[in-house]
Order: sequence, then structure tokens, then C-alpha cells
Amino acid sequence: MTILIATWNLEHADRLISQNLSDNILERRHRIRETIKRISPDILCIQEGPRGEQAIVDFCSQVLDDQWHPVLLRQPGEDLGFRDKEYQLKGTQWIWFLVKTDLRTKCRLQSPLVWQAFISGKTWKVNYWGIEKSSRHSHYRHPQVLIMDIGDNQEIEFIGVHLKSKINRKKIILDEEDNLIGDFVTTALTARIKLAIEAHNIREYIEAKFMQLEHPGIVVMGDCNDGPGQDLFENQYLFFDLISNLQGEVIIAERFFNHALFDYSGELRWTAKYRDAIKKISAEDNPLLLDHILISQPLCQGNLSFMVNEQAGRVEHEEFERNNVGSNSKTRTSDHRPVSCKFNPT
Repeated sequence: MTILIATWNLEHADRLISQNLSDNILERRHRIRETIKRISPDILCIQEGPRGEQAIVDFCSQVLDDQWHPVLLRQPGEDLGFRDKEYQLKGTQWIWFLVKTDLRTKCRLQSPLVWQAFISGKTWKVNYWGIEKSSRHSHYRHPQVLIMDIGDNQEIEFIGVHLKSKINRKKIILDEEDNLIGDFVTTALTARIKLAIEAHNIREYIEAKFMQLEHPGIVVMGDCNDGPGQDLFENQYLFFDLISNLQGEVIIAERFFNHALFDYSGELRWTAKYRDAIKKISAEDNPLLLDHILISQPLCQGNLSFMVNEQAGRVEHEEFERNNVGSNSKTRTSDHRPVSCKFNPT
């Protein structure tokens, strides 16, 4: 049996289950439903999902006709929402794993407390750029871990992430030599450092798994709010990029993670378009790869019952475009495009 996984930032999915839905929202729901049905993932990780167990159950019922089901921390006999605080997700944009009916009994959600036990705490120290006194940081949206039983006493861990946003609403100010100055720089650097240390925290969890298992099958998937390569701040201030923090050190090859899109066509290797206010580049001319699927070596080398072969990953441009024909900013499915990856039995 082949397994297809996908990740998609659904852009304020909570609005899709509000009361007194407008015609625009109903149309957007239809477009999202058709896109997911056409892609037909066995496991779907969504970001910007609705807040709380009751809301995601309603989402699956109202938007997806119960063809996909959320994997919850809820235990038998408990009311929906009883464990909402245990997800340790702040705000209204939650991370959820949805699975097809035939996979429900094979999948379970791991408590964030397990994650924190493996990396020795919920928060960690950080010194922001040029600051001598350290601060504490934690995940605003705690990574969620879906564990799938693949038989033969083997499991795959899917780590769903939605990392710190780089949105900066401070005013852009330049000096006479066109250098960025003021609060915009401080805010931008702080956000990028938070991104980097959240990625580093994920790597700490991954390293712990390699100390427990000889061949851990691990997949990191979701909206990382950044991609490979370096923008102005990473080139001139920080000198690193986010994805290298997540993938690990290539010299330690057995723990290096492959990117699902590494052999996908370069001109199609993007998932969102946003305007670059600093470089004055329009959104249309600024395609970005923000949504990722990263895969541990045991899943690429055939050490487990499933593996990822060449050209298994793709950005679902065709389905996104097909189901957004005639849409506008209010009826469009999302500002992100889905990414999928196929797992084949060995």
C-alpha cells in the first residue's frame, strides 16, 4: 500500500466553520474540499487550523464531509476539548493531523510532554543579537507529533510544525547610505533568531530519537515561514539559513534529512508569493518555498517497511490552480500551496 502525505497552510481555517457563513466562505470551503479530495492524501498536516478539538471535528465534518478525521489527544469517554491545553498551542492557528478512515487505528498523537522530556524542558535560553543577558523562549505553536504504526514493530513519526512568523510591521527606515536602521532591524533579527532556535529545538528532539533507535523513521512537515537560501538579513547579519538548521549536518550523513523537493523541478519549487518591501520586489516576482517535507535517511535507504523514492515529492500547483479558477482574495483556498510526498512499501 502506497501512502501519500501532504502539508498545507489553510490560512485562517477557523473562518470556515464560523456562524452565518457568507457566500464567499461557502465558496472557499467548496474549493478547499475539492482540492483535498483531488490530492487525496492519506495523512494531511494542516497549519492555521481552527483552535480546539471541537473546532477541528466540526471542520472535518462541515468542510471535508468526514472523509478525513483528526487525530486527537482525547481519550475514550472524554468530552471534546477536555485536553485542549495539553496541545500547548497558543493563538488561533493550530496544527492538526487529519487521516483517512482506514488509518485511524494505526495513528496516535504524542503528548508534547514527551517532546519536552526528550529535550529537557519546555523553554530554553537564548541571547538575542548583541544582548548579553539571556532570555527564555518556547514554541508559540508547539510541534505536534503523529505516530503511525507501519507493522513489523516499526513506526514513523510525523512532526507537524508552524514556526515563528517573520512578519514585521515596523516602519522601514534607511539612512543616507541606504542602510536599514531603527526598530525594523531589531524586530527582523529577533524574529529570525526565534525561527532558528525553534528549528534547533526540533533538531534536538530528532537527535534524541537517534539515541533511542538504530533506524528512526522521522518526517518533519509544515510551514516553516522560511526556506532554503538567505535573504538580506541572513546574508548581512546572521549568515545562516533556516533549512540547514532543520536538516542537520551533512557530514553526519546518517542523521541528515533529505528534502522531499530536492529533485523536483526548480521553477516549480515554491509554495507562496509575498512582496519583499525591502528589495521592492512584487509578490508575483518573489516565489518562496516556505512549506517543507524533510525525511530521515532510514526512510530514504529502505531500512523500514516504507521508503521515499526519487521524485516522490511535489508542490500541488495543478490542483491548486484548477480549484482556484475564478476565485478572488475572499474565495481563494489559501495563500500557500500544498506539498505532498509519496511513501512506497519496500
